[in-house]
Amino acid sequence: MAKKKSVPDTGGVEFWNDRARLLAVMAHPVRLAILETLCERPSCVKDVNALVPLAQAHLSQHMAALRKANLIASHTCGTLRCYYILQPTLVKKLIALLRQEHSIQEHDCQSIIRQSRSKQRCGQKRAES
Repeated sequence: MAKKKSVPDTGGVEFWNDRARLLAVMAHPVRLAILETLCERPSCVKDVNALVPLAQAHLSQHMAALRKANLIASHTCGTLRCYYILQPTLVKKLIALLRQEHSIQEHDCQSIIRQSRSKQRCGQKRAES
């Protein structure tokens, strides 16, 4: 019998706390570079280190943080340790989103007030129905 996936409570504070912790771990340029490298294919430490030039000790600390957050895992074969993404859909989508340009959309005060009031009126109409 197939095991059902539990649906997370997306409205609760704990759900967003978990997501914030995940983003906090990812929010480092070296870790984003590591994740982007691993999105392409699983890689051994020396290959990651060739693409993310950093002292081995520092790279290990970043890899450990990503492992602790359940973003990556590894397999060891002899002296080789190869890493892969544990949540590929999430990581690939976030990396792709971060690579895109996003325009800044400024609004004048009046349009913000107008939009805010129209949403309030819609909420009042629904409540009255």
